[in-house]
Amino acid sequence: MKYSVRKIYCVDTSAFITMHRFYPSRIIPDLWLHLGDLFNQKKILSHQIVFDEIVPKTGNKDKLAQWLANYRANFISTSQRQLELVPDILNNFPKLIDAESEKDQADPWLVAMLIEIMERDGMFGDQSNYVMVTTESERRTTGLPAACKHYDIKHLNLFEFFEANEFQFIVKKK
Repeated sequence: MKYSVRKIYCVDTSAFITMHRFYPSRIIPDLWLHLGDLFNQKKILSHQIVFDEIVPKTGNKDKLAQWLANYRANFISTSQRQLELVPDILNNFPKLIDAESEKDQADPWLVAMLIEIMERDGMFGDQSNYVMVTTESERRTTGLPAACKHYDIKHLNLFEFFEANEFQFIVKKK
């Protein structure tokens, strides 16, 4: 019996912000409807730190923050296993964070979260296929795509993510 592999996309802050800036809902509303469907189907997830980077706790929220607030349940909190994994990730990829920054930075936590999920799902035979989605260059040997490769996590840039989901952008006049 053949099982279809269910793709689950872990989206980085950079990808959300890039989509918001370059593909705004007022110009490409269908993209945001499709993204909402993926969220509702639990095919998009991310880390709580990504949510916190985009959605301010106080003050005005931009359109992206308002939209993401509807999908809060898809942003996973820090776990004990992630706390155990992050030191190794940062030892191998110290430039994933700015050591001078006082704010939490999501990249090592995203990697740790996916490692944890894949470890758990591997034990139970889940047929999911987890993929990191970022806008970072795969040429950098110190960035998130390099860390994904090191930890056997699949990586897609935004265009590859759009293609994988068969998104098609059509220009038409109102």
